[in-house]
Amino acid sequence: MVTKKDVYYFSHDANALSDPKILAMRCDYGLEGYGLFWAILELLRNEATYKLPLNKNTYRAIKMQTGTTIDVESYLQDCINEYTDNESGNGLFNADNKSFWSASLLRRMQKYENLKDKRRQAANARWNKENEKTPNAKKYKCIKGFYKYNANAKQKKYKSNAKVKKIYAKKCKSNQIKSNQIKLKKMKSIYPSNHKPQENKNLDNMMDEMEKMEFDMLISNCEMHILSTELSIEITEILKEMYMHPDTREKIKEINSKKLLYGLKNFAIANTKSRIQIPKAYFKKCILSALDQTELSTQYDVDTIINEMSNYEGG
Repeated sequence: MVTKKDVYYFSHDANALSDPKILAMRCDYGLEGYGLFWAILELLRNEATYKLPLNKNTYRAIKMQTGTTIDVESYLQDCINEYTDNESGNGLFNADNKSFWSASLLRRMQKYENLKDKRRQAANARWNKENEKTPNAKKYKCIKGFYKYNANAKQKKYKSNAKVKKIYAKKCKSNQIKSNQIKLKKMKSIYPSNHKPQENKNLDNMMDEMEKMEFDMLISNCEMHILSTELSIEITEILKEMYMHPDTREKIKEINSKKLLYGLKNFAIANTKSRIQIPKAYFKKCILSALDQTELSTQYDVDTIINEMSNYEGG
């Protein structure tokens, strides 16, 4: 019955104890029924489809697994048919002719699986990027010299090996970006020098595990390692506020390193013309503007942004 999975995890609402459907079930089955409900949810979580067959073998297995004194078949039928939500029609469990499941668990696990896939894709992208950043230096030195002293061979080589040309260009680009990171780090903060930073721990406490995982992935897409430590921390806290605000939450999920740097560039340019009175609010507007102007922001590569940022002193 149980299928081995990667991690036996599902989120749990802190106020489940006072849910109207749970309260109705507790009136009939007490706290033993409440404990049985969560035990069944754990069994469902262990299944590849998050569903269990609706038959006597399942009833026997649940009773054997939990040691409950409750009639499992009657209990499940009540959870499916009696303890329901008038608005959605869902019970504590839903069922068809073959199996039963929890609509809430399916929804949560779908969100978890989607997030896990995104994190896997991001990890693969980072892995491939690192592999591209560590080519054989001697090989590229030979290729470079060969192209320099033999124009005909250079043309022929590029035509026959477009892949090598592309990788070589990426290597040169990577080295140039690294050499300019020091310029970018001149910007230490978006706040005035007399500003005292404060960590907003309330936002961390408001996030559940799924939200923390999704926000961590969002931050990894921004690649803020090229910024100074202070600036990276400030931006992370600002993005966290935007992520937790319902008006900007969906929009901020589109953030990446290029759009972040484009917004930061606009902030820096504005700040050189006149001192920004409310820097955090204005920086948020710069980020939202960068997210809205997708086509415009992609016209600026990292080198262009770094060169413009190098003309900006302080923050």
